[in-house]
Amino acid sequence: MNEEVSEKNKYKKIAKIFGFILLFFLFFWNALITFFLIILLNVKTIKKSVFGNLPLEVKKGSYTDAITVEYKKEKIPLKLDVYYPSKIKSKYPVLFFAHGGGWITGSRKLSSVTEWGKFLASRGFAVVAIDYRYGYFNRYEELIEDYNDALNYIKDHSEELSLDKENIVLMGTSAGGTLSLYYAAYNSYYNHFEKMKGIKGVVAWYAPSDLLDLWSKQVDSLFAQFAVTTTMKGTPKTKFEEYKLYSPINYISERMVPTLLVHGEKDATVPVTTSIKLNQKIKECGVPSALLIHPKGKHSFELELKDVLTQKFVEKTVSFIKKVCQNTETVDTLDRRAV
Repeated sequence: MNEEVSEKNKYKKIAKIFGFILLFFLFFWNALITFFLIILLNVKTIKKSVFGNLPLEVKKGSYTDAITVEYKKEKIPLKLDVYYPSKIKSKYPVLFFAHGGGWITGSRKLSSVTEWGKFLASRGFAVVAIDYRYGYFNRYEELIEDYNDALNYIKDHSEELSLDKENIVLMGTSAGGTLSLYYAAYNSYYNHFEKMKGIKGVVAWYAPSDLLDLWSKQVDSLFAQFAVTTTMKGTPKTKFEEYKLYSPINYISERMVPTLLVHGEKDATVPVTTSIKLNQKIKECGVPSALLIHPKGKHSFELELKDVLTQKFVEKTVSFIKKVCQNTETVDTLDRRAV
């Protein structure tokens, strides 16, 4: 009798082992298929992110190589890079940068980030480029939590990092721009004074301000819809409230900080209407807001186009950051539609 029980337990253990092995392979293949699907749906944008560069040259010796800091440890360490101007100062105004990638891809190490980091550092800012968890394996609120923790880290360590925590501008491209807009809009809307302390403005290049806009007829990108569905854990039909909850446009108030939005009119990944709507709503609340639209710009156009207008938009980004940090002028003079 005991031998029969022992034999049954043995088979149960073997069955469990095979079950775990099967689940592992199913997970592995699912992840692998998803990875290749992401690449196939987003080849052009990935190419620009990896190999693209800004239309303005950066003088050699005008910035230092980035230092890397671990700001948080989850299942894997989360890190940030800090780029400094070569000119030594006791503290520098901060450009806090979040990468794009649909919340499911991207990295602070891609040229779409490093190009901005080196360029803005050469113009006098300390640029903090962060990584955050991906929406494929995590809930969106965990990505926001990472963003918040990275920002708290640089504030708490501002002295040792030579950062001016009273002069911080949030910036991001695409999905990273949405995180930056959300942080500023949400925390100003709910009067979270401590979180907003030192935040002087926001810059967002081609960022979805209303997540529902990624399902509009103007979007011709399966990647955009795949990315937002993966991150929100469903389509608007099943997760409508989540789409509203995490859309920055729903938290705009008279307490919002000055904002600069940049978008390409030919963007088929994130429609330009999302920035037009946001700019209008911010202005209606009496907050300085500027919108620059490139008539030929597609998604990530600053990494592809080398024309004079793109150069001007990059320079106006620098101008905006300097103005909000120094509080010398309003940004209303930047508000125009480029044609």
